[in-house]
Amino acid sequence: MDRRRWIGMLFGVIGIIAFATAQGGFLGGIERADAREGARTIRVEKGDTVFQIAREHGTNVATLARINQLKDPSLIQVGQELVLPRNQNTRVAKRNSTEGKAAPTMVRGKALGDFTLTAYTAGPESTGKVPQDASYGVTSSGTKVADGITIAVDPNVIPIGSRVYIEGIGYRVAQDTGSAIKNQRIDVFMSDLDKARQFGVKKNIRVELVE
Repeated sequence: MDRRRWIGMLFGVIGIIAFATAQGGFLGGIERADAREGARTIRVEKGDTVFQIAREHGTNVATLARINQLKDPSLIQVGQELVLPRNQNTRVAKRNSTEGKAAPTMVRGKALGDFTLTAYTAGPESTGKVPQDASYGVTSSGTKVADGITIAVDPNVIPIGSRVYIEGIGYRVAQDTGSAIKNQRIDVFMSDLDKARQFGVKKNIRVELVE
């Protein structure tokens, strides 16, 4: 092979690799393109979380985050479009089948009234526990705390294990209790301390008992 032709081909390959790397990495770019080719998208609705969307479509948070390049899966926004892995279109089909129909607003569950919301973490600032403790991150119901799922409640108001809908936040599960969590008050679990502090105190938040 002519040496100049060989050198030209070599520089061509290097250029292709450099371009792919600039677009987010050669292998990563191929993976994202393959995932998006022929894939369906879903529009985020109020109350949605990546965990719920992944569960409804038979995938997982890590896959959705990778395909959609989500640095923080907890920060999705209403109206945002997410790409689903191929063949994961159950929810999309369900939504499309209802488009154009004058359907009434979905009744999520029994209204429990207005609550005051706060946030807590698994750490010493909220629970007095440290990671070395055997019960660190374990709720009063015995489950592990999880972002987007766990809330602490007064079991006399919301039974442990119940699924509730919290206005502006979405669906959560009553898995924990707390000495200060009484009556119409809910503590929302967050693993990030800064986010928990920023959450502050939210009053007059409508809560519904789903199941």
